Amino acid sequence: MRFIIVILVVVLAVVINARTQLIRTPQSWSPPQWIQTNTRGYDEKTFSVPSGIKTEVDFWIKIYTQYSTQQGVFHLSGDTEVILGEIDLSQVYANPKWSLIRKEKESEILVRRQKRILAARHKIKDIKKIRLQMGLKDRMQEAIKLSGRYLPMMEKIFQENRLPLELTRVVFVESSFNVLAGSRVGASGLWQIMPRVANKFKYISKDQDLRNHPVYATLVAAQIFKENHQILKSWPLAVTAYNHGVGSLGKIVKKYKSNDIAYLIDNVNSKRSFGFASRNFYATYLAALHVERNANLYFPEPIYKDDEIQIRYFQLKKKLPYETLLAAFDQDTKKLKLYNPHLKSRNLKPGRSLPAEVIVNLPKEHSPRLAQATELEF
Repeated sequence: MRFIIVILVVVLAVVINARTQLIRTPQSWSPPQWIQTNTRGYDEKTFSVPSGIKTEVDFWIKIYTQYSTQQGVFHLSGDTEVILGEIDLSQVYANPKWSLIRKEKESEILVRRQKRILAARHKIKDIKKIRLQMGLKDRMQEAIKLSGRYLPMMEKIFQENRLPLELTRVVFVESSFNVLAGSRVGASGLWQIMPRVANKFKYISKDQDLRNHPVYATLVAAQIFKENHQILKSWPLAVTAYNHGVGSLGKIVKKYKSNDIAYLIDNVNSKRSFGFASRNFYATYLAALHVERNANLYFPEPIYKDDEIQIRYFQLKKKLPYETLLAAFDQDTKKLKLYNPHLKSRNLKPGRSLPAEVIVNLPKEHSPRLAQATELEF
């Protein structure tokens, strides 16, 4: 009997130890510290809010902190200063009897109805001039939590490239730190890199898409910001060019003989050169920067961030069976995908193998060294 009790105690200790290794206590949030030296064209006022776009920044701060993704604000298309009304679709999405498709269709009906009411109330003849911006509060809260996984790595790379660490917060705007994020226009990954940019770096193949690899994507983003600043000589312009394109923005700067981002965004003539997303990109970035820095003022405490993901990086020298890779993740397919979002699903199936040259990521703790691979250092 005593022998059985001893065995049970040992087994229980092993189980508890295993769970402790898998489940870590998330780190408490604290305001980011921008302690930087030897950074290109940067000082503490570089990302202060220009007076000319303060209203736009305030609008996006409200979107990030006051409205959930099931609530929204109607405004005049192209002008976030003219607020026409609000809408709350929470009750629609809370209906347990409706499918997601039904909820989305019911929401569309309510939005169209509200637009007609607002058009009549504000005497707007063309209903297409009314735009709905849905909130991002819950998404921002989740992004702050997820950011802990990747920001230490991103800040290290940007610091090595003598880039402002604040630039890493562009990811709040681009993907909300969702490593599997994609867009309708083909952008992908944390940094939402477009295919034409990725092709320049030979990032996309039939087996992997390194735009979705956190480290490789961050290396490209750092290169883009560095080139943008070399051409435009301004960090606000470099940020805007990340969305609008450095060539297109360079033409606007040259045409209007100004590198003042607030003037270019707010000027009646030059603003026609921007689409809504590009014109608001810098304002959304400054808003996200402000909200993350002051998260304790906007969100209920305690606020937590995930621990940094500890990864070992390998490049395969020969084929690796999918089953061997899955075994390194204790048969957990979701964890495998979290660590390897760049691997295409075609090879992540029983009986398939990942070919040579592919990058494979393994958990740093308790993972085997792959004999058929070269370990990479970043």
